[in-house]
Amino acid sequence: MKFEDILQQVGGYGKFQRYLTFYFLIPASCAIPFLYLNLILMVSIPGHWCYVPEMSNLTNTQQRMLIRPPNDPSCTMYDMNYSQVLDLEIFKATSNFSYAIIPCVSGWEYDKTNYDETVATKFDLVCNKAHYTSLLLTLQNVGSFTLTPIYGILSDRYGRKVLFLVLAAIISSTEIASVLVNDFIIFAILRTINGSAMPSIFNSAFILISEIVTPDVRAHMNAVINFSWVFGMILLPMVAYLTRSWVMLCNVSAAFGFGFALSWFFLPESPSWLVSRNRYEDAATVMMTLGKTNGKQPEYSNLLKQLKALGEQIKQTKEQEKKNTTSPLLKYPRLRMHFFILSICWAEFYVAYIGPLYNLKNLYGNEFLNFFLLSIVEIPGNLLFWFLMDRYGRRWSSSIGFILIGIICLVPFFNFNYSDIIASMITKLLMSVSL
Repeated sequence: MKFEDILQQVGGYGKFQRYLTFYFLIPASCAIPFLYLNLILMVSIPGHWCYVPEMSNLTNTQQRMLIRPPNDPSCTMYDMNYSQVLDLEIFKATSNFSYAIIPCVSGWEYDKTNYDETVATKFDLVCNKAHYTSLLLTLQNVGSFTLTPIYGILSDRYGRKVLFLVLAAIISSTEIASVLVNDFIIFAILRTINGSAMPSIFNSAFILISEIVTPDVRAHMNAVINFSWVFGMILLPMVAYLTRSWVMLCNVSAAFGFGFALSWFFLPESPSWLVSRNRYEDAATVMMTLGKTNGKQPEYSNLLKQLKALGEQIKQTKEQEKKNTTSPLLKYPRLRMHFFILSICWAEFYVAYIGPLYNLKNLYGNEFLNFFLLSIVEIPGNLLFWFLMDRYGRRWSSSIGFILIGIICLVPFFNFNYSDIIASMITKLLMSVSL
């Protein structure tokens, strides 16, 4: 007996599951890109030049002409008495550009065409500190890499629902705290903690829903998640463009996180997890709620009996696994080979999928438009994936996709206009196909 057999008695995909799909899974999948990818836009480095108090009343164009040496316009300035050079025409007539060049003395002035403020402008992460923006993105992934296994253990111990809400609280609180702190080290620690919860909250949402639908519906649920994720990615640069401030973008993201708390009132615990923890009565209660909503009327006593039988079967399987101490990876060479191949594929997937977004600041053109294009291209990619998967299977679709990605990544070497954004868009499209 399998859990799916019992699930069929209360409805493998009925009104209850559709309710959770529309009121939980789709909103959560749309919101998670705001929580996971907002840092890319938050750490954007706008155009900048040395701040000179005496020049503050001049226009940005005049300041740039007076202050910025041509060889290093963003991080150095002319060593002159600027209080005596307040007129651009006088400067042009008298200057022979023989002034010494010195680093910025009083900080930086920032171009506010796209943003009023970013993390980079708040902490002056420019010039010799410009690498700190990349460090923040790296720390976000370090937190994910180190704590995701721990969150997985906690999910098995305390349940999918509890972990999802705890992760939502962690993400929202660290988003708000990030806005309030003025120390960069504390900010970096908060973003590391924030990033650690991102993959786990996404996985918790998907696992919780997938455990109350039958296997034949899970591919459909995966499609719903993919398209909702893309919709959230499309909205993110629009919201960033309208808010113009990393603080507002952070607050919007935190609001999504706090909104997850509302799911406590209608989100059920996974009944299969309850069975694995010997909580048969609770599992039966959840299953009865599913059946009632789906128009099914199973007997509670019969349902409880089947769940207990399933629990005993799970216990026997676990005891049998404990007796066999040899790891399957060491025991089966073919399994070991597949494990290494899949590990390499997922590493390539992450680099090819996230890489263009992390490289957004170096792409030609407007970064909001570039982010939008890199997001919307996933829609035809997902549609093409489903077609190729049904027609040719996953193996050949993924293999050919990875090969083409490697070739397309060489396009920017030809260095023509928009070569970088074109290559990035095609890479994202092929990555959606290969996934």
